[in-house]
Amino acid sequence: MSSTDTTGTPTRPEARIVVVAGSGRSGTSSIAGVLKLAGLRIPPPEVEGNKTNPRGFFEPRWVVDFQTRLLRDAGVVLTDARPDAFDLTRKVGERPKVRETAGTWLREQTAGHDALVLKDPRNSWFLPLWSQACADAGAGIGYLTMLRHPAEVVGSKDAYYKARSVGGSVRHAQTTRVASWLNVALFSEQLTRGGARTFVPYVDLLDDWRTVVARVVDELALPVGGDLSPAATAEIDEFVDPGLHRIRTEWSDIDCPDDVRDLAQATWDQLDVLARSGGSDAAAEAALDELRAQYVTRYADAEALAQSTAEAARRAAAHQAKKKAGNSGAGGPGARPASKASPPPAERATSFARRVARRARRSLRG
Repeated sequence: MSSTDTTGTPTRPEARIVVVAGSGRSGTSSIAGVLKLAGLRIPPPEVEGNKTNPRGFFEPRWVVDFQTRLLRDAGVVLTDARPDAFDLTRKVGERPKVRETAGTWLREQTAGHDALVLKDPRNSWFLPLWSQACADAGAGIGYLTMLRHPAEVVGSKDAYYKARSVGGSVRHAQTTRVASWLNVALFSEQLTRGGARTFVPYVDLLDDWRTVVARVVDELALPVGGDLSPAATAEIDEFVDPGLHRIRTEWSDIDCPDDVRDLAQATWDQLDVLARSGGSDAAAEAALDELRAQYVTRYADAEALAQSTAEAARRAAAHQAKKKAGNSGAGGPGARPASKASPPPAERATSFARRVARRARRSLRG
């Protein structure tokens, strides 16, 4: 997208930033890798691959570190299922210093480059921040959301990550993961409305990457012109391996409450409509608004029901901390000196109480 100054002289084309969103294990690394091979730039250095993603993550290390710190400041985790977690991350992203940092980095990265890919599973939590940062840097933004069926996302996470279940229950762990998928899917869809956006089903990318790339370039107005070279085409052909679709989990393999499953399936159905309609469909967006309201209500009910359990956990933690504090302060010849690195008893009690409370709420949701 070109522009002119007041004398009519052409200026540098506006850089386009593709912000990749979507739940982890949805194919976000695959689409970022394809776009890189198609000619878009991923700001180096990149996060190195590991056994969970040996082909690479295609994530700028700076973005990952930056957003990791922001999540910590917001008190939010990557797989947070709390609807109000998006308010917490929005407030952190609105801090002037945070905005300035993101905008400055983007200006540096777009110097001499007209198309960047920002892929990080934390992106969905900071979409308003990236929108504003792109505006501050004089760049256009396009949102690319990868879609993979929630049952497969949960199955993939179960296969590649250790399940931190509550009370050893697979049902608790899988319910939390479905809820996290719902939370990210519903709120990131709302936050990208009105902007240039595209939705890419993971199976479409694996089946026919050429059609997907052409659609993404068109819907996000990316400055990638002409056909790819034979060498680039061959490289992408080798990179996009249909064998990557190893996890084919269905709802019958997922143990979670029926109403949570039904909400996730209905959300998936409407997102698929958006993927087939160029990223915008009034009826689908209205349905997603209703589904988001239902999820917020369902989550609030679970929190209300678990309140007594959470309070009991806090009391137990405070009592335990008090006992430990009394024992450590007994003194005498055989007393064990307190470690300088150890946090104060009150801080330990608060941390322990929060962990127990979270487990209690997850248990009730199951």
